[in-house]
Amino acid sequence: MPIEWKVTLAVSGPITVEQRTTFNAQKGSENPFWSKIQVTAAQHGVKIELVARADDQEEANEAALYFVGQALDYLCLSINLPLYVSLSGTQFRPINDNVRRILRTNDWKNCFQQSRRIGLERRTFSRSISWYRKAMVSENPIDSFLSYWSSIESLSSKFARDNPRTQNGIINKICDCFDQLWKFSDLWKVIPDQANKVNEFHKLRNGIAHGYISVDIDTLKIITRELPIIKNLAYEFLKEWECSGINPEPEQHA
Repeated sequence: MPIEWKVTLAVSGPITVEQRTTFNAQKGSENPFWSKIQVTAAQHGVKIELVARADDQEEANEAALYFVGQALDYLCLSINLPLYVSLSGTQFRPINDNVRRILRTNDWKNCFQQSRRIGLERRTFSRSISWYRKAMVSENPIDSFLSYWSSIESLSSKFARDNPRTQNGIINKICDCFDQLWKFSDLWKVIPDQANKVNEFHKLRNGIAHGYISVDIDTLKIITRELPIIKNLAYEFLKEWECSGINPEPEQHA
């Protein structure tokens, strides 16, 4: 039988709690169990303590990081603030945190409950919001840009409607998913009547990923200019897909 381990994780970000918050959250899909979770305020975020079941110390840390990471993916999208979980346990990332979002017990319960449900029923959406959080916490604008694109692409590549238009590639698949939510390109959020923006983002993504665009100061200027646009687009897309997208997702067969 796996051993129980107490794991402490540091979550850096502009968040806090007014007092120590303790609640139970369900873990796992096979042989699920309830784990006690405790959240306390820290200098640059919050400290999360929980119990993980594993055969050794390293596996316990990995299990805790995965479990808490999924909850933070959902919370990051919900409050639209960057949340970084330390891989080294208790090392916080210094941030400019003179203003912090106060999270109540229900906020924490909800993010753990919803992330578990999404992980079981909407795995593609779960991966997409993970890309979104990765984009928000990255200190490299190029990495952020690529991750925001991936958050949009991963959903669109799976849930675009099958027709001659979408068979022509990912650009049309993304446009089709935008149409599913927003009907027509002149009603799209963030980039109304600017469908060509998707082509521009795709060209940048491919150029960087495949090495035919030099990562120089001019490219960084372009990425920096486009970053707020693709961030807001990814946020609006994911938030509306959470409510209006396919739910639950079709079962994935091996």
